[in-house]
Amino acid sequence: MKNNTNNTENAAKKVQLKRRLKYGGLSVALSAVVIAVVIMANVIITSFIRTNNFYTDLTGSGLFTLSDEAKDYLKQVKAPITIKFAVPLDTIKSNSQLFMVYLTATQFSRASKEEDKNGEIPDITVEYFDSYKYPAQFEKYKQLTSSSEWQSTNVIIESTYEEENGEEAALPVVYSINSFFTTSDSKTVGFNGERRFLLAFLQLAGVEQPVVVFTTGHGEPIGTSPSDTANQYTDFMNMFEELGFKIKYSDLAHEELDKDCRLIVILDPQRDFISKDLTSLENTSELDKVADFVSNHGSIMVFLGPTGYEYTNLSHYLEEWGVKVHTTYTIEDSVNTLSSDDRSFSVVYTKDGLGASVQQNYRNLRTKFQHASPVQILFSEKSETSSMNITSTFRTSSAAKAYASDTDVLTPSDIGKADGFDLFVVSSKLKYENNEDYYSYVLTCGCPEMLKYCGSQAYANRGILNVMLTRIPLLKMPVDIDYKRLEDYGLTSVTSNAVRGWTIVLAIVMPVVTLGIGTVVVIRRKRR
Repeated sequence: MKNNTNNTENAAKKVQLKRRLKYGGLSVALSAVVIAVVIMANVIITSFIRTNNFYTDLTGSGLFTLSDEAKDYLKQVKAPITIKFAVPLDTIKSNSQLFMVYLTATQFSRASKEEDKNGEIPDITVEYFDSYKYPAQFEKYKQLTSSSEWQSTNVIIESTYEEENGEEAALPVVYSINSFFTTSDSKTVGFNGERRFLLAFLQLAGVEQPVVVFTTGHGEPIGTSPSDTANQYTDFMNMFEELGFKIKYSDLAHEELDKDCRLIVILDPQRDFISKDLTSLENTSELDKVADFVSNHGSIMVFLGPTGYEYTNLSHYLEEWGVKVHTTYTIEDSVNTLSSDDRSFSVVYTKDGLGASVQQNYRNLRTKFQHASPVQILFSEKSETSSMNITSTFRTSSAAKAYASDTDVLTPSDIGKADGFDLFVVSSKLKYENNEDYYSYVLTCGCPEMLKYCGSQAYANRGILNVMLTRIPLLKMPVDIDYKRLEDYGLTSVTSNAVRGWTIVLAIVMPVVTLGIGTVVVIRRKRR
C-alpha cells in the first residue's frame, strides 16, 4: 500500500515537473520572441523614419520647424531653387551639424511642394551627390571659392532665375557648414539655417542686398575689414553679415556713398568730421553727405564714447535730431555696477516709446555698458512735433554720476533728468512723399564698448541691437529672423568611449542579465 502511494506521488511530481518545464520553456521562448520582435520593429521603424524624413520637432526653440515669417519671405522668390549637398545622404546623416542643415533644407522643400496652396512659392528641390566620386559635377562650384575654402560639407544653392535681358541674376551661392551656426566665446550656441537659406534665396531672386557703410578717416578702430585683427568690434560687424548686409568702408571726405547703402554707422571716431569749406561752393562736407542720405529715407547709428574730445561738427548735426553726447564725461553707476570702479554697469530699461519697444523681450537679461558718456535729449519728449519722435532705450540709475575730472562732475539733474542719464536714444522723423509714409532714424549711443559684448550670451546687447535693425526702413532681407538657440541636453560632455560603453550596456549586458534572471527563476521552480 505504501509503495502504491509513493508511486502515485512520484508520478504526480513528474507530471508537475514536466508542466513546469513546459511553461518555463515557453516563458523563456516567448520572452526571446518578444525581445526579437521589439528589436526588429525598432530597426524597421527607425529605417522608415530616416528614409522618409518623418520627424517631430520637440525642441523648445523650434530648431526644425519653418517659421511663418520664413514662408512669407519665400513669396519674394521668383524661380525654382536647388539646394545641393556635396556628399551622399548617409554621410549627411552621420554628421550632426550637416544633418541639421539638411532637415532645414527639406522643410523649405516641403513648404514649396506640399504647403503652398496658392502657388506663391516656386519649387525648392534638395539634392545630394558624392563630390569625390563625381568631381566634375562640382568643379564650377569650387571655382566660386578658394581652394582652401572648398569642403565636402559645403552647401550649394542655385536658381534658374534670369533678368529681363536674359542674363542670370546671380551666380550660385556656396556656404560653408560653419556659416549656418552662431558662436559665442568660441562655443556654438545657435543655428541660423533658416535665415542663411533665405539670404541665398533672395539674393538669387534678384532682391537687393542692403549695404551698411562704416565711416573711416577719423581714427575709427575698425581696421580695414570685419576680420582685420585691428578691428575692435568684430562681433558687432559679424552680426551685420549674419543678417545679410554687405559691409563696406567709406571715407566720406573722398568717396561717395554706395547706391545700395541703407545704413551708415559712425563707430568710435577719434576725430571730428570735416565741415563744409565756406570758401568753396563746390565742396560737399562729410556731414552734408550724411544729411542728404538721411533726408532720402536713410538711417544712421552713431557711437561716441568718453574720448575727452568735443566733436563740434558732428555734435551740431546730432543736435538737429535732438541729442547731444557729453564725450568729455565718463559715467560711474555704483547702484548697477559690474566692476570695482563703477564704470562697467548694467543698464536700466525704459518702459515707454519706440526706444523701449526694442528691448521689451530682453528685460529678463542684463545689458552691459562700459566706459559710457551721457546722452542728453535736447527736445522735450512731451512736446514732440508730429514728425519727430525721440525716445530713450537705456539709462543709468538715478544715483549715477559722470566725471570729467575729480572736480568737474555731472549729475542727471544737471541736464534735466531725475531718473538717470540716458545712454541710447532713438530719434525718428516722418516724411510724406506721394501719399506714402517714410521714416528716417538716427540712433545715438554714448558707449561704443557696449558693442564688444555682442558675442556674449550672458548679456542682451546683441539681441536688442538685432531688434533695432528690424526697424530700419526699406530692408527686404530677413533681419527679423534671428538664430535659434541650441539646447543643452546634458550630453555634450559624453565621450565616444562613453557612448560605446553605454551602447554595450543597453544592447548586450541588460538583455543578458534579463535572460539570466529568467533562467534562474525557471531552475528554482524546477527544484521545488
